[in-house]
Amino acid sequence: MRRAGASTRVLGATLLMLATPAAAQQSAAPSAARQSAAPAATQESAAPTAAQALGMRVSEAPAAEARDALEAADRALAEAADDSARRAAATRAGAAVEATLEAMRESLRGAARLIAALEVRAETARDAGQASVARLASLARAPLAAQAAQPAGPLAAARGAWLAAAMGPDRAGVAALRRQELSEAQERDRERRAAWSLARGAALDLRNAREDVLAPGGVGALRASLRETRRALDAFTAVPAPADPLGLPPPRPVLPGNWPPPAPGPIVTPFGARDPLGQAQTGIEIAVPGWAAPRTPALASVRYAGPLGGRGQAVVLETAPGRLLILGGLESLAVGEGEILPAGAPVGQLHVIDPAAPEILVAAPFPRAAFSAAMLYVEAREAGIPVDPARWFALPKGESETP
Repeated sequence: MRRAGASTRVLGATLLMLATPAAAQQSAAPSAARQSAAPAATQESAAPTAAQALGMRVSEAPAAEARDALEAADRALAEAADDSARRAAATRAGAAVEATLEAMRESLRGAARLIAALEVRAETARDAGQASVARLASLARAPLAAQAAQPAGPLAAARGAWLAAAMGPDRAGVAALRRQELSEAQERDRERRAAWSLARGAALDLRNAREDVLAPGGVGALRASLRETRRALDAFTAVPAPADPLGLPPPRPVLPGNWPPPAPGPIVTPFGARDPLGQAQTGIEIAVPGWAAPRTPALASVRYAGPLGGRGQAVVLETAPGRLLILGGLESLAVGEGEILPAGAPVGQLHVIDPAAPEILVAAPFPRAAFSAAMLYVEAREAGIPVDPARWFALPKGESETP
């Protein structure tokens, strides 16, 4: 539970790198695009298609702004006449690429919500069809003598009408339609993820090229990465959104404050507590049973997965633009950077420690913490600023522990 001040600084610096693009974007064009898009959204019909409601594709305004930012950065690099101008243009190029990736991540999360909703609807239609088949099977087992008593006439007609009503609509046809809608959405999502992978690769090349912007060929490498990012964005936005003929109300995302805890156990180090060196904790520590696997509390994008600032292996999740959740203290990872995870997905296995270790027995303020075999570090950030993670989770009232 003891953490050196250097580890805390390394962790903060690493997370600042992840949060910086989002923070810069708030003052750049994509932010203005979101503001200008808000009034237009209120003018849409009360029953938009599922693809429209859930952001199955990047909306036109953010996509256009991201494209313009990429072009402006490319022009700035081409026109840079000295080292200072080249450095400024390289920084601008990095911000443009990160803004593009942020728009794509948000759109992919919307697509994941759509696909989850379509899966539920397809399963409901399938169950309804199976129930209709079972009902007709029970009718078919009626005694033959009762059916022969009135082979024709008004009673037979009434029986036939009742049987048709029992069948209801074309259940099999509805179930097939729902499966087709789901299949189309999944295919479109696969195409978009392929473009997303290209954009991430171009962004990685750009980050590497920025370090050598002053070297011979450095500007050319940066411009090539920008052009590759634009091609990926064009491919991403060109994917047609699947139609939802009946209209599907968008599922309301679970907001912070109602999230299930990422793992069971008591909070043994609260937010803001001082470590032995006097450094304030920017997260919380939860004493977790060794068998528990930390899980995502909400649908999220994986911004980073790997070693992080003295906290062992960690996963940095983005649940919305500017909102990060860090789960640290892991020994192994089950996810990778760039993945879109549904709520409840395991992210890895915790590093199991000796439950009788002196620092655990002495430092843990809750008796049950002495029986824990692992420590999960949880940190929450909004726009790059640490906030108390306990406020994001649905914890028992009056207690500082998870269910």
